[in-house]
Amino acid sequence: MIIYLVKSFLLLGVLYGLYKLLLENEKTHRFNRFFLLFALVFGLTAPLISFEVSPEQSIAGIKMQQMERLGNAPAEAVSKSVESAIISEPATTATSEIAPGTPAESGWSMSTTDILLGLYGLITLFLLIRFAGGLIEIRTKIKNGSHKKIDNATLVLLNEPVTPQSFFRFIFLNKEQFESGKIESEILDHELTHVRQLHSLDVLLIEFLKVLFWFNPLMYLYKHAIQLNHEFLADESVVSNGSSVTNYQNMLIRVCAGNKSLNTTTSSISYSLTKKRLKMMVKKFSALRSGSKGIFLIPILLTFTMMFCTQSKEDGFTKITNYNEEYYSKVNLYTNYERSKELGLENEGPGIRFDSAGNPFTGVHQIRHRKNDRLAFEAVYENGVLKSNTRYNAEGDTLASYSFGVIGGKFRTVREYNQNGMLVEKWTNPQSDDSIATIKQWHPNGQLKYKAHYKGDLQFEGLMTLYDEQGNILEQERYEDGELIETIK
Repeated sequence: MIIYLVKSFLLLGVLYGLYKLLLENEKTHRFNRFFLLFALVFGLTAPLISFEVSPEQSIAGIKMQQMERLGNAPAEAVSKSVESAIISEPATTATSEIAPGTPAESGWSMSTTDILLGLYGLITLFLLIRFAGGLIEIRTKIKNGSHKKIDNATLVLLNEPVTPQSFFRFIFLNKEQFESGKIESEILDHELTHVRQLHSLDVLLIEFLKVLFWFNPLMYLYKHAIQLNHEFLADESVVSNGSSVTNYQNMLIRVCAGNKSLNTTTSSISYSLTKKRLKMMVKKFSALRSGSKGIFLIPILLTFTMMFCTQSKEDGFTKITNYNEEYYSKVNLYTNYERSKELGLENEGPGIRFDSAGNPFTGVHQIRHRKNDRLAFEAVYENGVLKSNTRYNAEGDTLASYSFGVIGGKFRTVREYNQNGMLVEKWTNPQSDDSIATIKQWHPNGQLKYKAHYKGDLQFEGLMTLYDEQGNILEQERYEDGELIETIK
């Protein structure tokens, strides 16, 4: 259980960090909503699941050496330290003879584990009751308020100060303000967007998860991110319907300056989120930039799948994958950071692979389908460092292959080839925070498709260009320190 909680915390934290770094400030709000919900579900369930993959499948991204360390090692370290603190070893005591007929002394003792579980249960029960009480309060407001139908929603008019907010198909408004015409049409449009897009489902999910995982601070960060994303979606809808951005911004500041929210489970206009919303409304959308971040995100997610879903412990080594009935390998490779340090190889490459004898592996590592013995994956290692890997389909044909250039323990180049052996993508990674790296993609005919430069944590710099199969420029933008400066085409 402790290992699950630690691994889940790590995975949720890294996914949240990726969202903050790559997605939150992009105008891809619908995708961002999906990503946040996916991150929550994946982060809580992935440590419980073993996927049928091999380690070579997912080593196609950036900073692999950091992600491998997020796997078993931290979780096991925390587990050992916690377990040693709460589990007492049975003491060795001298055996005492009990006289015949003397009743044995009986008693009931409570361990530290029992106390912690009892405390967790009490707090969870309290929060669950409060959660249910909030829903009952909303139901009472709906019952006591005046109702008015509008589009697919029901307005609930209340005789009390309240910020406009929604819960499923119900929109709560101050009755006096509504009847006097002081609630602008943009406010209603904003709340109707919450209703149409079922934002209340997301809020209920995170609120329920907060009840179960109240001890995890990441749940509160996810809730804030989800609510902010909801506001971005609603603002986007209002502006796209023709409202003036300046007038809408002024109205938001005025509305958020007073009144109050009914409950944490409702979607309301929050003053604390207003500054980010105002900045997002005037931010330029770039399909090129968003697409580039998607390219960066996919291999990282694949890496997380491997690191958090396919690990076990065996004979002092961290086993990278659990081969099941569909795959088998005659050679099992492991990572062992203590062994890497002992041999002076900790800086030679990310995740040095050792064989069962504890030696850095050099050679070809093959994984085959158990049913037909056909090759599924093949990786080439040199002194434990991954040099290339290839994926095959069920018929034995090449799906894709990757080659890696490693300098000083970090991937410097990552190349992807298609089934015909043609180069389709190449990453050159920054060697320092200030150095410039490149991303390139190619069309099937060999013509350059995409080119961009970046530094640090994917801060785009200079020209980003998209080409057609004839080499003509389709789109082109210029960036400085990650900010879009000019759309050239």
